[in-house]
Amino acid sequence: MNRKIFYIITVVLVFAILVMAYLLSKSVDSKENNKEQVCSLNQTQVNIVLITDSRYTTPTMISMLSAIENKCPNSIYNYYIVAENITSQDKDNILKLKSLSPQTVNINIINQEEPDLPFENMQRFLQYKVGMHKIFLPNVLSNLDKVIYMDGDTVVLKDLSQLYNIDVENVYAAVVKDGIFYRFPKEMKEMGLDKRGFYFNSGVMLYNLNLQRQDDIVTKLVEYIKTHDDFYGDQDVLNVVFGDKLKLISYRYNCISTFFEEDDLAFLSSYFGEKLPKQKNKIYEKSTIIHYAGDKPWQNTYSPLYLKEIWYKYYNKVRML
Repeated sequence: MNRKIFYIITVVLVFAILVMAYLLSKSVDSKENNKEQVCSLNQTQVNIVLITDSRYTTPTMISMLSAIENKCPNSIYNYYIVAENITSQDKDNILKLKSLSPQTVNINIINQEEPDLPFENMQRFLQYKVGMHKIFLPNVLSNLDKVIYMDGDTVVLKDLSQLYNIDVENVYAAVVKDGIFYRFPKEMKEMGLDKRGFYFNSGVMLYNLNLQRQDDIVTKLVEYIKTHDDFYGDQDVLNVVFGDKLKLISYRYNCISTFFEEDDLAFLSSYFGEKLPKQKNKIYEKSTIIHYAGDKPWQNTYSPLYLKEIWYKYYNKVRML
């Protein structure tokens, strides 16, 4: 065989091997990233509630659109949007999302007035007062036994059935730890949460509405608000009043970018009791819900860029509706 031809064949074979190796690695990565997305052949009802006002209509729609796009075909999403002071145009825009999957998405907009609460007690945290509707959800959603609550600054990357099917029969909610616990030990001790050993984030919760109604939890939450001040919105109130009737679940259901970007991953693995991927982007890829708590992706100064791009991917789709 001619030496030149031999070299050409060798180069072609090496190139072919490299291409096959690359494609195989991509296939393995893809299977790894999607292995948790196991879709049932049976229809699954999932109740989801978000709270919004006119300022937050667009982020709320982005959260909803991302969830609808990434759900399993047989998952039926029943959305309940608790709305305070939104316009008729806001309502029309939200309802457009049903067209993304008319047979498996239902949207109910529930108009609510500002709750009759002593908001002056919140002092420096008044910007979070619209979130106080969370404490009234057992009464507002009186026909439901349980519901996934989500803040509007979230993006959903996987189907929500797995979260919804978590057993919460004997607890008020299934929740994810918040890094506020280790960042503000003095405040945790003042609230008596140091003994419990964790503080949860109220941006994503699986709410047992039935048990909360049985125990008249709304009355207890309102009483806390009336007798305390300078509390961090609904989050402090829920943390204290819910006590030990909670179930901790994986960070993947409420993946708060702030902590994974700023804190040591080895420490966070210990804190959450789960082995975290060594690459930060893999943490988000494995998550069901990314929660943009703290800085928001629509702010010019937000980082990291790849998380900003995830949010804008769905923002651009909302704009096209």
